[in-house]
Amino acid sequence: MRKSLPAKMFAETDQARLGTLRSWILDNEVTEIDMTERQFWTFAGLQPIAETPWTTFMGRQIGVPDMPEAAQRRLGIFRPSGNI
Repeated sequence: MRKSLPAKMFAETDQARLGTLRSWILDNEVTEIDMTERQFWTFAGLQPIAETPWTTFMGRQIGVPDMPEAAQRRLGIFRPSGNI
């Protein structure tokens, strides 16, 4: 089931935790994750510095519908609009 992250999750960098995201995914039976661009960059900031931002988390595809298409393509997270 595709779900959008709650607005307050990953809204503040100092409160963001990957454990919170793990719990939300498991508690809500999420199969695809949609998030805002701001949430995505907060999420990316929690990842190891040497890596490019993850395109999946726990095997779930990440989507960022409000990010410009060119940026989505460069990051490997683009989904055609019919699938969003």
